[in-house]
Amino acid sequence: MSQPVLQIVSVPIGNREDITLRALNVLKNCDFVIGEEYKEASSLLKFYKIEKKIELLNEHSKSGDILLLLDEIKKSSEVCLISDSGSPTLEDPGSRLIELALESKIAVTVVPGASALTAALSLSGFNNSPFTFAGFLSREDRDRESELKKLLSLNHAIVIYETPYRYKKIIHLLAKLLLDKSRRVFLGLSITGPDEFTYRGQISGLVKIVESLPKLPPVIIIEGKK
Repeated sequence: MSQPVLQIVSVPIGNREDITLRALNVLKNCDFVIGEEYKEASSLLKFYKIEKKIELLNEHSKSGDILLLLDEIKKSSEVCLISDSGSPTLEDPGSRLIELALESKIAVTVVPGASALTAALSLSGFNNSPFTFAGFLSREDRDRESELKKLLSLNHAIVIYETPYRYKKIIHLLAKLLLDKSRRVFLGLSITGPDEFTYRGQISGLVKIVESLPKLPPVIIIEGKK
């Protein structure tokens, strides 16, 4: 039996047509798919008319669950790791599995593609080099405020992920903490999706409309200091 291969496969972030030919090919030919949520993974595969067994790896997975997945990979030829959207291991589970796979001498390759991070950086129109990817901030209000203060002290662009249900809190907190009011912000909701929304400009303008915006997957970018 040949050496097993773990493929890290990027999937679309909104528009299902944003998938590479290579990604479709490896998904069709793999032994099984590891996804975050069954509903999301099965819906994705069904859209492309691909039938595969789905195993789960998410924030609820324990060490023992990851070891069981590793054993399944060792018995296979090719396995695909996907996230609910975008590029795996970027603020979602998967890093520990990849680390263990590499330690076990399993070949790990990447099938790059859509990423909310790079899409938002391109859309913002800001000078984004260098930038800091902050990912998700703490859920606790006090910790989140402390983290954001430290990030705002940096001179370069900052990229923040948040849930559709909490991003408005971040916007209001930014309005409170952003001392340089000329420093622009970008908000992208459901990027590449049919209901995509983008805002770029001063925080004061965003605060005026943010409560009227829908609960959609967001990316927030704070412009670097000029």
